[in-house]
Amino acid sequence: MICSILKPAVPVRDVGVTKRPTRRALMGGLIAGAFWAKHSAAAPVQTTESLTAAPPVFPWLRLLSDLAITDGPYQGAFRATPNGPINWYFANLGLAFVTSELPILVRDYLDAYLRSIDPIRIDIADVGTDLKTPIMADSNDAYAGTFLTLATKYASVTGDQTWWNRNLVLLKAVAYRNIAAQVKANGLVRAFQAPHENDIGYLMDQCEAYSGIRDFSQRLLELGDRDAAYFAGFGANLGTAIHSLFDANANRWRWSDVSPAKGDAWYPNLTAQIYPHLCDVHSPDAMGDYYRLRRGYDLINQTLPDWMNRPMDSYPWLVVGYYAACRQGQTANSLSMLSTVEEYFLPGLVNTGRMLISEIGYAKGIIDLAAGQRASVVCVAQ
Repeated sequence: MICSILKPAVPVRDVGVTKRPTRRALMGGLIAGAFWAKHSAAAPVQTTESLTAAPPVFPWLRLLSDLAITDGPYQGAFRATPNGPINWYFANLGLAFVTSELPILVRDYLDAYLRSIDPIRIDIADVGTDLKTPIMADSNDAYAGTFLTLATKYASVTGDQTWWNRNLVLLKAVAYRNIAAQVKANGLVRAFQAPHENDIGYLMDQCEAYSGIRDFSQRLLELGDRDAAYFAGFGANLGTAIHSLFDANANRWRWSDVSPAKGDAWYPNLTAQIYPHLCDVHSPDAMGDYYRLRRGYDLINQTLPDWMNRPMDSYPWLVVGYYAACRQGQTANSLSMLSTVEEYFLPGLVNTGRMLISEIGYAKGIIDLAAGQRASVVCVAQ
């Protein structure tokens, strides 16, 4: 699921963020250090020497701090790119990788998201670069799913039951109004709440909605919540519906429920292939699942074997590299892709406007996995 609805015969989406390479001045090590000190639960003592010595392999903290909104009605939220708009979906993805290191930051972001939800529809709008103008979100289902994953991860990592209890009614409303109540006859979830004209079931969105509902219901089950069985059952049914998007004749996933299986475009045809496995989507057919979940990555490698060594799009798409490390254990391919991204999208370690907050998260995830850490994994069961 990537931003901004277009209107071809079958709607395909593109990244709805600023297209020009604007960027904020680099904040430098000292500001990044202050950002860490403010938002981490137990920040180490920082000195000028410690901040300037031995820079990290990937400057995720500094890049993230460049995007932080520190005042006004959206305090706690993040721009998608330097000087760019607020895109809640991309922020949900990126911040899931820093929950353990920066729990206070994630909590403040979650609060900003909840404050910004429409009280009637329980959906959310993105915000323009002026931090005032509402922009229609790219979808309802994927925004809700990735938000539920992030909220659940925050509560699980921190044990902050006070925050969870205070917001549980609204979290359930987000899950119900944007996902559970938007199921179509084929079992998939509408991209937007009815009666919006776009009722397409996009494969990427479905997987993220499934992941969010699964994570949310698992925590409800652990806490003995009375609604746990309802949400868990819904997630199981959605998993079965998602696997119906695999076209056995074409031996590949359809990227939506209104699209043919043919086509080798990087986005949406090929990138969509990895999402069922990335988000660990299952049906009652365990043997079939095993094949279908792995088939997508095989298709990418067969079609574009050098995907990790050259830019495939005007945006990095590091989710593919993260998937390769997370699900396939191919950290060499992942690090090759990250090196390519740094060269073309982060020259001189400057964000040219294409390194979305989600990409920063995926980069950190790749580095963590390459170092043998599992703490930042988002879609994989912990």
